Amino acid sequence: MGDIFDRCFDFPGSQRIGTDEDLKIASRLLFGQSPIDNAGPGIKLDGEEALQFSTNDYLGMSTHPEVLAAGRDWAERYGVGAPMGARPLTGTTELHLQLEKEIAQHKGAEAALIFSTGAGAMMGAIACLARPGDMLIFDQLAHASLVCGGKISGACIKSFRHNDTTSLQRVLESAPPDVNKMVVVDGVYSMNGDIAPLPEICDLCERYEARLFVDDAHGYGVCGKNGRGVAEMFDVEDRIDIQAGTFSKALGTCGGFVTGPKEVIFYIRCRAPTILFTKTAPACVVAATRKSLELVKHADDRREKLWSNTDHLQSSLQRRGFEIGITETPITPIKLPGNKALHIADILRDKYKIWVSPVVYPAVRRNAAIIRVIPTALHTREQIDYLIDSIETAAQNDTEESARKTIDQAPAAAGSAH
Repeated sequence: MGDIFDRCFDFPGSQRIGTDEDLKIASRLLFGQSPIDNAGPGIKLDGEEALQFSTNDYLGMSTHPEVLAAGRDWAERYGVGAPMGARPLTGTTELHLQLEKEIAQHKGAEAALIFSTGAGAMMGAIACLARPGDMLIFDQLAHASLVCGGKISGACIKSFRHNDTTSLQRVLESAPPDVNKMVVVDGVYSMNGDIAPLPEICDLCERYEARLFVDDAHGYGVCGKNGRGVAEMFDVEDRIDIQAGTFSKALGTCGGFVTGPKEVIFYIRCRAPTILFTKTAPACVVAATRKSLELVKHADDRREKLWSNTDHLQSSLQRRGFEIGITETPITPIKLPGNKALHIADILRDKYKIWVSPVVYPAVRRNAAIIRVIPTALHTREQIDYLIDSIETAAQNDTEESARKTIDQAPAAAGSAH
């Protein structure tokens, strides 16, 4: 008779990662420790001043004095956890309802619903909107939380090639005409930095009578004249059925939301498992988010600085021969062969005191590793130039010796001695 824990004990040796080298590197990245002050451009690294370019705090709101003051005031008055309950019990306060009203107004939607996590918003909404017999059609690079929600729903899951509207059309054409269909895409894709072709996707959804769900976690606050996201940028806000987002990127706090028709949002409020069965967002976080949203609505200067920094970083990298793919946003994936991304990230950290995020196999294809760099509105031109110079020097000086050192220093996977 088997033991359900057998797969846990066998886990390290059973992974189809490839080599022992790959397993060590994957383990290191999964369990690596980050500095706690990793929001702003300046951090402490082993007690020394350092720079970081790995945050999603695009507009620098996580450390904005007014946002900090709002959260601190509510925490001092009510504690860090209050209200202590799920939304249907003691977790819906006037503060939560005010934030929902303000999100709906900013997005130009009839209603909004906030969740305690961004992944909970995506997963919970998809999980309750679809059911067995329905069809969910995902971009093949759609965020994992969306796909998890689809699996929970029991609906038939199809996918189309990334950002390929011809592929999407074929899937829609092949679907039985009487099946309820919903297309699910990201607004901005978090690793490539590219943007969904929403006008063409809207055309296809209308033609084939499919609903459209857009997870705009990385676009909200960043894209569009008023920061309303990719849909605003393309002027298709009134053609998208459900728009979702997170507060943990441009707003610099924590939580997520969905917006749409009031009847649909009410249904999600009543049925989403990640609303019904989890604690509500703490009042101090909601208060900080409300203040951040108020600032983000009028943060044209910060958005302008963010995009100026983005253009400078990406054009400079390309001039120096680095490949950054098809990004259209501040997300800047610097492509490097093999595991060189990890080696260079180590050099940047140890020698130049710069914290960046390497992404290696199996998170990306073998020999397609990247360093994902994200400039923010708070980075200076001098800091960006220092990053570019340091990456170029590190790439030129990277050797096989440093590669071997990186592998040797990688910790053994948990449980590998069993």
